[in-house]
Amino acid sequence: MPSFWRNTYSPLPTNHVQGQQRRRISPGLAILTIAACTVLLWAGRQFLASKKYSPLTDYQELNAPSLLGGPSAPREQRAVVSTLYSDSYAIGVAVLGHSVRHANVTARLVLPYLEGRVSDEALCVVRAVGWEPLAVPFIPPPHNGEGIYYRFYDQYTKLNIWGLDAHGITQAVYLDADTLAMQNFDELFELPFTFAAVPDIYGDARGFTVDFNAGVLVLRPAARVLAAMKAALEVAKYPLAQAEQSFLNLFFGASTLRLPYAYNANLAIKRSAPAMWAGMRDEIRIVHYTLTKPFIDDHAEQGTPRVLDEGHLRQVLEQAATAEGGLFAEEVGWWSDAYDRMMSEARTKIKDCQYSHGAWR
Repeated sequence: MPSFWRNTYSPLPTNHVQGQQRRRISPGLAILTIAACTVLLWAGRQFLASKKYSPLTDYQELNAPSLLGGPSAPREQRAVVSTLYSDSYAIGVAVLGHSVRHANVTARLVLPYLEGRVSDEALCVVRAVGWEPLAVPFIPPPHNGEGIYYRFYDQYTKLNIWGLDAHGITQAVYLDADTLAMQNFDELFELPFTFAAVPDIYGDARGFTVDFNAGVLVLRPAARVLAAMKAALEVAKYPLAQAEQSFLNLFFGASTLRLPYAYNANLAIKRSAPAMWAGMRDEIRIVHYTLTKPFIDDHAEQGTPRVLDEGHLRQVLEQAATAEGGLFAEEVGWWSDAYDRMMSEARTKIKDCQYSHGAWR
């Protein structure tokens, strides 16, 4: 007989029932396990049900202007606009203005600033490269500044740019002081829309978003729009931490024309999506120095002149080029080159400003 027929079945060990008893879960532990699972399931449902704020899904009617703004304005009614709230950004604004002229953008350079916050030295420096300083009133944050990030406390003053029609400006491109013009962008003045901006990017899990970044804005100044904004500030419901950017995302939520990233090349793109940055590099019109500012000394000692002299600025540039392991060295180099061009043309005027009004007088 074949051997496999002689192999008899071996029964389970006689103690298997005892083993089952040893593995049996006590009733108390079972109840606790079921209760914990129930709580986790409930919490999960609550988390999924609690939607995050969005200026689109949480849209509110705030009397925004119509979608289209009519024909393009004549050149004398166009302006590139920035803002200046402290002396520490004066050199940044000056380099920005010079870069706009270097890119052959023909619009006026208009600079709203807070009177009493900006020194004569800073105003002299920005005038040296063609800016037209314009004193504007402070617009306080709503709700007495509750919930706002401290660095953004002055940012609602930016809304004054919608009142520039009183100064003969009917079309404007707003640029933050930490931006730099890389190429001509006159085509933005040909857009028929009342408002346009570039989608934002965050360094956390949010990544790319449909919300826009307020560092570059294309707008049609109108006093009635400014009045509507001021009327809406205290009643609009939006996250307060990001100040005017959150407000503008809500105010223009249904009507914003979203522009290509080349018009607000946020350095956060290079960090989060380096392949995309490389792909758009040659098309960049405006670069935005969000993650490193080549003209700000974050470690300056008390008493350091806020409008940096040339020697101090060179040190700041070296530090910025090595930040994050040199990730933004090339982009810091772009800003450094723009600074060199400005100084080669306006060094005498700028140094006269610093000697006449600054710490050296």
